[in-house]
Amino acid sequence: MNKEEKEIRASVNINQEQLDDYITTLNKEFEIEFYELFSKNVNENKKEIELKLNKEKQKLIRLVAVKDNKTFSKSKKENYKVGAVISNVK
Repeated sequence: MNKEEKEIRASVNINQEQLDDYITTLNKEFEIEFYELFSKNVNENKKEIELKLNKEKQKLIRLVAVKDNKTFSKSKKENYKVGAVISNVK
C-alpha cells in the first residue's frame, strides 16, 4: 500500500460460488467489482497483480481468499486466489 508492504487480514476464505452470491447480493444496493490480486495454481507460477484505486471513485470493501476448501493446508499444494471487492462511488 503506497509502495510500502503492510500486513492485511482477509476475510474467511470462500469458494467461487459463495463469492458470486456475495457480489450479486451487494450489487443490489451498490456498484461492486471483484479484482483478482494474487493467484496460485499448482501447475503454474504465482501471478500477482497491482491494483490502484481512485480514492474519489472507489472504496475497498474487503479482501477475500477464494478456494474450494475451507482451510489452507501447509503440506498439500492447492489452487487459490486472493482478490479485492471494490465499491464504485458515484
